[in-house]
Amino acid sequence: MSQKFGIDVSHWQGDFNFARAKSKEGVEFAILKAGGGDAGLYKDSKFEANYEKCEDCGLPKGAYFYGNAKSVAEAKKEAEYFISILSGKKYEYPVFYDVEGKMITDNDRATLTEIVKAFCSTMEAAGYWVGIYSSESFFNSEMNDGELTRYSHWVARWGKSKPAPSSGAETQMWQFGGETNLLRSNKINGQTCDQDYCYVDYPTKIKAAGLNGYTKSQASEPAPAKKTAVEIADEVIAGKWGNGEERKQRLTEAGYNYAEIQDIVNGKCGVTPKKSVDELAREVIAGKWENGSERKSRLLAEGYDYGAVQKRVNEMLS
Repeated sequence: MSQKFGIDVSHWQGDFNFARAKSKEGVEFAILKAGGGDAGLYKDSKFEANYEKCEDCGLPKGAYFYGNAKSVAEAKKEAEYFISILSGKKYEYPVFYDVEGKMITDNDRATLTEIVKAFCSTMEAAGYWVGIYSSESFFNSEMNDGELTRYSHWVARWGKSKPAPSSGAETQMWQFGGETNLLRSNKINGQTCDQDYCYVDYPTKIKAAGLNGYTKSQASEPAPAKKTAVEIADEVIAGKWGNGEERKQRLTEAGYNYAEIQDIVNGKCGVTPKKSVDELAREVIAGKWENGSERKSRLLAEGYDYGAVQKRVNEMLS
């Protein structure tokens, strides 16, 4: 398979627009931070929202856990906690143990290797396709990587050439940039973002193996149908799709008919029937819809075609 372009994202990217990243930036997968062990055991504050956004726009995803274990027993606890966060969801890409930070400075090479093996074997026993994330130099100098080659390797090297761990382990994923990026812009959606290439068709392999929340029978099943317009309208009312221009953009990028859904929303919320473009244009001229971005936001929030209304306003004023 040719390489796929992806990103890895955590709460540091804030309210990230995955639909735009997919449709406008060419992102083909995302690895989401699920949690970590470096501040007690915790779930990343944006994990649930990021997962749902990937689901909504059909972006394949994996997950990672920032490790902090100092013993095999702690590694197993971290794995069990990771499993509790992942439970009930599906992942088309592996789930990774992020090995860096104090795990490197506080463990000798043999201990760290046993810690990583304990974590990975616990994840495998729970039905996950597990991998290890670390820098090329850490794989080479801080772990007995020859004992870890059976696990997927996601290797970081912010340079121009694909890393090759000295153990002979294959680099299945390469994190080629973050703050420093020598191959392309370090920005996605205008935000600094870690970027990756993947060289393995993980979605096909994981589904076929019945791992990461999938069952083997699902490998040959067609992709689930999009939600109905009524279901999406209920989600809009519940606040899951934002407001105004953001709502229109997110619905459109996810493949839904914005006008149709907004009509359903208006009906459910008891909004009065739409006014004609001429009526609205006269109200705009009379100052009832404010100016600039505020006008645009308000018209869109009410389900009107801002462009058509503004065009008519310009015609009337000319």
